[in-house]
Amino acid sequence: RKEREFKLRRAEILDQTEQIVSAKGFYGTTMAEIAEASGFAIGTLYQFFPGKEQLYTAMITEKLDRMYAGIRAAADGATGALEKIETLVAAQLGFVENHASFCRIFIRGEHLTTPGGAELRMRIMEDYAGHLAFVEEVMREGIRTGVLRAMAPPVMAAALQGIVNSFTFRWLTVGEDAKASLQDDIPFVLDIFLKGVKNDGS
Repeated sequence: RKEREFKLRRAEILDQTEQIVSAKGFYGTTMAEIAEASGFAIGTLYQFFPGKEQLYTAMITEKLDRMYAGIRAAADGATGALEKIETLVAAQLGFVENHASFCRIFIRGEHLTTPGGAELRMRIMEDYAGHLAFVEEVMREGIRTGVLRAMAPPVMAAALQGIVNSFTFRWLTVGEDAKASLQDDIPFVLDIFLKGVKNDGS
């Protein structure tokens, strides 16, 4: 019971941190604000995290872990490379739409300048490389089964991720009134990646 309580209280702190940092930025957020929003005394907050840097790092890395695990699980449940590509695109865009506050924190890039953030930046790069390696395997499967052209899988994976990231950035930075669901962009992302933009009749 104590362990369950600890995890619930920790999750609440991370959730509140995400909301406040999304609105005010890392440098504009204080531990006192996070403690108050979480319903804890500041001393209690420090029992969970020794400082704002560690709290911020946990928020970033654990949320990215959840995103990558969700993408992998969704793709693993699909059949064939084309279905896996569609599924992993849909899973990532769905995560972004459901966790827009977090994703705005990430694209703001404060993790590039936070004090002692070298370890966090290295962790983010390693996790991203691991995700790309997973996507590469999907590309290799597509090449083996003949549904994809025999091109370099690392380049194919990077190209797909680049397209997805571009749509994500655009959706996160446009005005709220202009937004449609990111899920509406799935067919366009797949069309650009799988068919390109050249008119076959030209």
